[in-house]
Amino acid sequence: MSDQAQPYRPRCICLSCKSMQVYGENFESDPEYQAGMTEFWCTQTFRNLGPDGGEVSMDLCTKPERGCYQEVLVMRDEELGAQS
Repeated sequence: MSDQAQPYRPRCICLSCKSMQVYGENFESDPEYQAGMTEFWCTQTFRNLGPDGGEVSMDLCTKPERGCYQEVLVMRDEELGAQS
């Protein structure tokens, strides 16, 4: 397992899962988190379908061409330090 940080992947602000609720932006460090095995939901519909009727997942909700997509803006620690 690599200790290097994964590159930031912009995603829809409405995408959520249990790991995100517990770990916030470090959700991928959740020992129970496994890509493709996590149940995601949309905070607009509170279901596994978005407001456009499409399925909700990390891959599908990182596509800006999706009509309901709203990018979440996250500043990493190194970006915050550069602003000081």
